Amino acid sequence: MSEILLPLITTVVGIAGTLGAIYLKSYLEQKSKTKNKGKIEVCIDDDYKILTGLDELRTELDADRITIYSFHNGGEFYSGKSMQKMSISYEVVGRGISRNHLKTQNIPVSASLTTLKPLVENKEFHIVDVAKDYPEGLCKYHLEEEGTKSTYQWALIDLNSNLIGMLRIDFVKDHVQLSKTKLKSALVSVIKLPGYLVNKK
Repeated sequence: MSEILLPLITTVVGIAGTLGAIYLKSYLEQKSKTKNKGKIEVCIDDDYKILTGLDELRTELDADRITIYSFHNGGEFYSGKSMQKMSISYEVVGRGISRNHLKTQNIPVSASLTTLKPLVENKEFHIVDVAKDYPEGLCKYHLEEEGTKSTYQWALIDLNSNLIGMLRIDFVKDHVQLSKTKLKSALVSVIKLPGYLVNKK
């Protein structure tokens, strides 16, 4: 009996050892790849997660367009004052909805005060009827040019309480009054997003 069991046990132990070695090698290679990722790879990973999350939110809310505007420095005036600007950094759209990502870049903050002032003060800014209730100004002009009927906007704030951007959810086909449940879903994204948007040193 032992003559049969001993070779069998030896074979099983050998197979288990080989499988364990293969698993360990694969695990260490994967860990090494993750550790050695360059800035571009990390950026692509984060961008993919952001866009996937935004598209899931767009589907959940049945929204037509979701954009993230990021604030950035656009140079200096001769006076030495910094040119504060904002650009679309991420955008997802539904079928048949035009994209604004590439054409909405380097917008001076001073041209967007009708949106940014209430956004900074209240951390959110929602308009169900853009044509009727949105404050007059360049922002309203662009929203109407894009065909936006309802817009929901939230300030994106990092862990140091800095305003780093804005999440905007637009409805183009119809006026939409979001329910409290759907507003909470959007707020969850607002809380999570700055973690992906800030620089990871």
